[in-house]
Amino acid sequence: MRILSRIDRRLGARVRGAVEGVPGGARAASAVASGMSPGFRVAVGLLVAGRDRRGTGLRALAAGVAAAMTARLLRDRLGRRRPGARQEGGFPSRHAAAATAIAATVWRREPSIGRGLAVAAAAGGLARVATAEHEPADIVAGAILGLGAAGAVAWASDRCRSTPIRADSPST
Repeated sequence: MRILSRIDRRLGARVRGAVEGVPGGARAASAVASGMSPGFRVAVGLLVAGRDRRGTGLRALAAGVAAAMTARLLRDRLGRRRPGARQEGGFPSRHAAAATAIAATVWRREPSIGRGLAVAAAAGGLARVATAEHEPADIVAGAILGLGAAGAVAWASDRCRSTPIRADSPST
C-alpha cells in the first residue's frame, strides 16, 4: 500500500509541476477548482427549475448529496493527509464524488448535458490535484463513489416507478 501511495503522491506532484510550468496554468487551475462546486450547484438548480427536466435534477441532487455525505464520512474516518496545507483528510474527494454522481445521473436521462458535466467533473478533479487540494487517488476514489451513488439513485428511482400504487389496496 505504501508503494501505491508513493506513486500517487509522485503523480500528483508531476501534475502540479506541469501546471506551474504553463504560463497562467496555476491561476486557471485555481479558477476551475474554485468554480467546481458552485458550477454543479447551478447546473442542478437549473435542471430542477426546468419543468421538463425536474425529475432529472432531483435525481442528480439526491445522488450528489448521497455521494458527498458518504465521501465526508469516509474522509473523516480515514484521515489521509492532503498534499497542501489543509489539515483535514482528502480521501476520497467530496467534490469528485458529488460531481461524478451528478454527471452520471444526468447522463442517464440527458446524455448531451451529462457528457458536458462529465467533462467538467474531470477538469475539476484535475484542477483540484493541480492546486494541491487532492492527490489523484483521492479524485479516482471520489469518482468511483459518485458512480456508485448514481447507480443507487437510478436503482431506487426505477424501483419506485415500477411499483404501482393500487387504489383498492387496504390501508394499514
